[in-house]
Formats: sequence, C-alpha cells, structure tokens
Amino acid sequence: MRLKRASFLLMLCLIFAFADSAYSQEEEWNVFSSRFCSIFYEEGVSLKMVNRRINLRFSDFYSPRRYREKVDFSTENIVGEKFDAIFAKVEDILDMYPSRIHVSINIYKDKDGLDMAYEEIFNEPNTASSFYIYKTNTIYTTERAVTEGILAHEMAHCIIDHYFVILPPRKVQEMLAVYADVHLKD
Repeated sequence: MRLKRASFLLMLCLIFAFADSAYSQEEEWNVFSSRFCSIFYEEGVSLKMVNRRINLRFSDFYSPRRYREKVDFSTENIVGEKFDAIFAKVEDILDMYPSRIHVSINIYKDKDGLDMAYEEIFNEPNTASSFYIYKTNTIYTTERAVTEGILAHEMAHCIIDHYFVILPPRKVQEMLAVYADVHLKD
C-alpha cells in the first residue's frame, strides 16, 4: 500500500514538473497565422528585421503599395502576406498545388536555438541554416538566416512532400527545391 502511494506521489510530482516546463516553453513563443502558414517566433525575434530580410520588391507577385495605404497593418500581417506570396509563387514555379496545405514556421532568435531543436529531433549536430521536417510539417529557421530564397527552398520541400502520394527520392526533392529557389525571381 505504501509503495502504491509513494509511486502515485512520485508520478504526480513528475507530471507537474513536466507540465510546468512545457508551459514555460510555450510562453516563450509568439504566433500568428496567414493563409498558408502558422508562424511561431521566439521572444526577442524582431519581426521588423524578418520583414526587412524578405525582399520581394523585385517581384510582380507581391505589391507592398497596398500596405502604404492602410497604416493599421501590423508587421505580423505584412510578414504573413510575404510568406503567403512566396508560398503561392513556389506552387506556381513547381506547378504543384497540394490541397489544404498549411505549414508551420518556427523562427528562432539565433543559431543556438535552431541547433538545439535540430539536435533534439535528429540526435546529431546541426549543419543547416534552415530545414524542413515532413513529419511535423514545420520549417525551422532563424531571424538572421531567413530570406526569400531560404523560404522558397524550404516551402518547396513542403509542397513536394504534400503533392506526391509516394515521395520522390531525396535528391530529386532537393533538385526541385533548388529549382524553386533559383526561379523565385523570374
């Protein structure tokens, strides 16, 4: 009887300990959504910097003029629109339009956070500046690494993985993702 009671108390303590750490991790993230993306970003990530790093001025598929007219647009709205514009352009480039697709994007403040996430997932050191995980349907990047090219490349992986019933070989996927990145500015 004492053993059951002790194990119950130990289990209860462990549950509260893990629940508290999971809750505190959620508190560190902010989130907003757009048509194609749910964007999670760590405390301290500057969305203004992310917005500046995503340069779509070259494009005919995104027009920032409509944001100058409406001053009530937040940086979150503008970043979400840019992410959606890139996603739609990559679908056009690849001529692949998977149905009901919505990707999560985790933006870390620095490479250390990204490296920790990578090592937690793969149990090996990170060598990538950004990456996409099919099982979680999530793109991982940092405030300083995010660019329109990086996003196009990782979004291409997402689109490819959701378009095909049987996934193509990894090298073919990589070739298509590079193709989308290279032709983003066409």
